[in-house]
This record gives sequence, C-alpha cells and structure tokens, in this order.
Amino acid sequence: MMKFNWMAIIVAFVVTIVIAIVGGIYLPKNTGLIGPILGGLIAGYVVGGSYTDGIVHGGIPAGIAGLIASSALVLLSEDKVAAAMANTGYAVSRETLTAVLIIGGAIGGFIIFFIVGLIGGIIGVTIKKRSSS
Repeated sequence: MMKFNWMAIIVAFVVTIVIAIVGGIYLPKNTGLIGPILGGLIAGYVVGGSYTDGIVHGGIPAGIAGLIASSALVLLSEDKVAAAMANTGYAVSRETLTAVLIIGGAIGGFIIFFIVGLIGGIIGVTIKKRSSS
C-alpha cells in the first residue's frame, strides 16, 4: 500500500494553483502551465522513491489545482465570456455559457494539469535519484 507524503502534496498543490492563477491573469498566454511542472517536480523530488510515487504526488495535486484554477479563471474573466458570446451570434444566455465554460474548463484543466504534473513528478524523482547516486 502506498503511503502519501502530505507535505509534498500540499506544496505541489499550492505552487501549482498560485502560479496557474497568477500566470493566467497577469502573464502571457499558457504561462500558467509552468505551475504544474514546478509543483510536480517539487513533489517528485521530495518523495523520491519510485516513479509511481512521483506520478501520484505530482499528478493528483496538480490536477486538482487545475480543476480549481480553470474554474476560477473563467469566473475572473467573465467580461471576456460576455464579449465572446456577443461575437458568436448564438442565442445562449450568459449564465448558460458561463456554466458550460466553467464545467468544460474544470474538466480540461484537471486533465491537462494532471498530465503535466505527473511529468513534473517523474522528472523530480529522476533528479532525486541522480543526485543521490
């Protein structure tokens, strides 16, 4: 049975969500993807051990952070949602479009951040193994 290193999970989550939200608001497009890489890398390095440990400790917190950050960014950019809706010409209410974007963004954010976070976790474990050899 796998033991979880909660400190590594919390650090990976906090690093990922802070960088993702700050990057999504203030930095150029897709800069927020640095968050799950760094969060996963830190978690993977802290837990060391096997690559499975790096995948679990890097991917899961990054995925959850992506779920939350993507939803938050849609809510924070609601004016852009309204502008996009005005340009499409479809007869969809603003609330419906916002809800669809939140749900779609949350699912997409989880999947993308999970994959990027587990890659960071694997890299962190690899660095730890090479530095301890």
